[in-house]
Amino acid sequence: MKPESTMTPPLMQLGSSRVERIPKGVVLVMGAWNFPFHLSLTPCIAAIAAGNCVVLKPSDVSPASASAIKELCDKYMDPATFRVYLGEVAESTELLARKWDHIFYTGNAVIGRIVMTAAAKHLCPVTLELGGKSPVIVDKGLSASQLQIAVNRICSVGLFINAGQICVSPDYILVHKDAEKELLAALKATTATMSKNGSSAELGKVVNGRHFARLKNIVETSQGEVVCGGSGAGSGADSSSCFLPPTIISRPNLSSPAMTEELFGPLMMVVPVESLEEAAEFVNSRETPLALYVFSANKRSAEEVVRRTRSGGVLINDALLHLANPHLPFGGCGESGFGSYHGKWGFEEFSHRRAVMHKALFLDVDRYPPYDSFKAALLKSVLGLPEVVKSAMACFMSLFGC
Repeated sequence: MKPESTMTPPLMQLGSSRVERIPKGVVLVMGAWNFPFHLSLTPCIAAIAAGNCVVLKPSDVSPASASAIKELCDKYMDPATFRVYLGEVAESTELLARKWDHIFYTGNAVIGRIVMTAAAKHLCPVTLELGGKSPVIVDKGLSASQLQIAVNRICSVGLFINAGQICVSPDYILVHKDAEKELLAALKATTATMSKNGSSAELGKVVNGRHFARLKNIVETSQGEVVCGGSGAGSGADSSSCFLPPTIISRPNLSSPAMTEELFGPLMMVVPVESLEEAAEFVNSRETPLALYVFSANKRSAEEVVRRTRSGGVLINDALLHLANPHLPFGGCGESGFGSYHGKWGFEEFSHRRAVMHKALFLDVDRYPPYDSFKAALLKSVLGLPEVVKSAMACFMSLFGC
């Protein structure tokens, strides 16, 4: 939070310049349901650290967690600086109608557009943490052990942790056609191993009936081969308990909901490609993802994919872990959102960087009208100096406190 000193150009001497970070004011945080405590309170922590007051609206899709958040925050937080409001669409609409100094929303792009529309009426800055279809690119040439490690990491995040209900969950896999057969076999075996003896409660459930029906429809309209899991009879799927088994589908129709909508559940699609270049082109032809995962034994090939694509974040040879590094910004790009937080990046997101310049009231340089020929010539000569010379002059003068 300490003010940051910066250079002052020669023409602006005698003077000093600094950048200070000040609170934006009152921040509205709208949390998500899939990790209701983390995705509600983490941005609140960043906003408070930056000196703001906060109003939190937890997601109504996870009502028990929302009630617990309100109860705890009402008990332990100062109501003069922090408030929690519960409710559904009507309450959210009322909150968005108010004037805020910053709005932070985590969720899907549909509601994100509503938030931006409401914020535009007050010219309010917005941070949107959205999602999208996060692709996985698997190169050929992985050894058996490397492929197994890759599959372990992909399956655990994409199918098992929170039942795949993660904004950066691996959504679909683009695999080199030479490695497709081995990958599918490893995915099927690993899913069976990770599911072994696991009850529906242990494996995780879909959050509610509406989302279960949505995922069931995605499976049934994919037009691909169900490698494991599924939603039909004998698959273990149970609408009454909102349980959908970890499901992998090979070669779905690229125009089906399975490849055009965010899955956000224990589903994963596998699509073969001719090369890493084709995989990169496929990613670029779709909306910019929140996360991109690349698995390759060749570092140069992996970095080439990173160079050729655009995404909110990239993780090479693993999944999800880049979120856990507080020194990295977490945020989207394009359709997956904008703005970032985590660690110091959250402090920066909720701070206004204010420019402050201080000038002395002595040894004034005559820069005022009328401009005679001497003043004009002096001004032209100074303005015509190379930037490196101007910087050197500024450094020299700053040594003497100018």
